[in-house]
Amino acid sequence: MDAHTALSAWRATTCAMKLIIHPGLHKTGSTYLQHVLNDHHAQLAARGVYYQHQSGYPAHHAAAWRLLAGDEQPLIKMAREASEAACSALILSSEDLEGALYDDRPLAAIERAAEMAGIAEVEWHVVLRDPGQAFASLFAQLQHHIYADAFQLFYDVMRRGFVHMAAPMPDAGTPYWYYAFDHARDLSRLSERTGARVVAHDFTAAGAFPGAGILEHLGVLDAITRMPGPSARNARPTRNDTIRGFVMRVAEAVPAPDQQQRITDAFLTCLESGLDTVETYAAMIGERYADSHRCALAQFAPAREPA
Repeated sequence: MDAHTALSAWRATTCAMKLIIHPGLHKTGSTYLQHVLNDHHAQLAARGVYYQHQSGYPAHHAAAWRLLAGDEQPLIKMAREASEAACSALILSSEDLEGALYDDRPLAAIERAAEMAGIAEVEWHVVLRDPGQAFASLFAQLQHHIYADAFQLFYDVMRRGFVHMAAPMPDAGTPYWYYAFDHARDLSRLSERTGARVVAHDFTAAGAFPGAGILEHLGVLDAITRMPGPSARNARPTRNDTIRGFVMRVAEAVPAPDQQQRITDAFLTCLESGLDTVETYAAMIGERYADSHRCALAQFAPAREPA
């Protein structure tokens, strides 16, 4: 059998496969959901739903970063594995794919992968949280990776409806971060650009965990038999943890102790001011984008099964 015949034969076996893309959003319980999916990958595969198991962190971040750069190969590999496991659905999950709400490169890569793998249907399933609450949690979370100025973030969100950070970790990880707050605009744009079905799940909806609606949609929620421990929650850091994290980030940028002394007072003043006002910023962002948030949840609500 030549390569062309082999590819055609493989595509024929995947023609009914559905691709579920879960791009977060950030700070909507994505890490917990990914632990659930990763821990139950065998049970889900037995029910026809493939989640590529990760030996370390449970998200598909490495694949997402390549897709953001326009490389479709990781997704083709996942589709091949799903086909070999006789699964009819494939879940790709990484909140870094939130960038696809902004950038055409990952959309083109996903489209190429779907065509090459013979994937019949693509759906985007996002979890939406109140924009103000998401902002406050995001600000605290960023201290794990970079230093972020609270007012600069606030300014970007209020002015543009999103935050975009190019090359946040040079030479490693994602090529950029994108954080969406104008939910109706971004999801409408995603729907128009892809032609795919977009489904919005409410972070506050009653359920086993945020994002459980994705498994309900696939009819496999009952395959989940145990919940991850507390460490699976990427919980919002405390104020002291946030301060310590940002201090470490500044030390990375200014490692010399004598230079640190020159900026310590100004830095701590700026940091304390940001921490004291972030809840005010969050409340204003929540008010600004409340209608957009509600509209997105209504417009892209999961379809209800007939009674």
